[in-house]
Amino acid sequence: MPEKEIKVGVGNLEFNNADFDTAVKFHGHVCPGISIGYRVAALAADRFKDRSEDEELVAVVENRSCAVDAIQAINGCTCGKGNLIFKEHGKHVYTFFKRGDKKALRISMTSDAFPRDDRHTALFAKLRAGTASPEEAEEFRVSHAAKSQRILEMPEEELFFVSEVEIEPPEKAIIYPTLICSKCGEGFMEPLGRVKNGEIVCIPCFEAKDE
Repeated sequence: MPEKEIKVGVGNLEFNNADFDTAVKFHGHVCPGISIGYRVAALAADRFKDRSEDEELVAVVENRSCAVDAIQAINGCTCGKGNLIFKEHGKHVYTFFKRGDKKALRISMTSDAFPRDDRHTALFAKLRAGTASPEEAEEFRVSHAAKSQRILEMPEEELFFVSEVEIEPPEKAIIYPTLICSKCGEGFMEPLGRVKNGEIVCIPCFEAKDE
């Protein structure tokens, strides 16, 4: 992390090469999740240096939170390139490795890094339901920004467990032939085809109720 203070908010961000600003703009707003993702991405960037232009750097993420957007923006690990792999475990655990190297960097959030805050959770629920008062909305905004800032400023050892592990790298992304659904006429990847009434169809048409 740089020595100078990082200010939350797209308009007043200060960081070398605007990396956090890049993550925020990609995600759309500042939040604790994007701050966590930024800290993870910065650790991976420090270890592996260059942003992944193709799929040489792979990230295995064990959640679908806001944090993953920072990894896409900063490390260049994306679904489209096949070097962002999701495991739906609901855990802030992130593993990075270069293809051809079984040594990987595993980053997991400590259990007390993000303590439970029932008031913040209740305010968020009200905002989502559209029942929060202006005062409650402002209270949530201030709390949200403070949590985001705290994550950016926390010492690495208080925020994460970082270790080197050995893994079996997955295969590179495969480009499959395109088939045309006999029902809707749209193209789809060959391995995802299904047979319905003796015809090759896409998954949505396979799952649709027959009229």
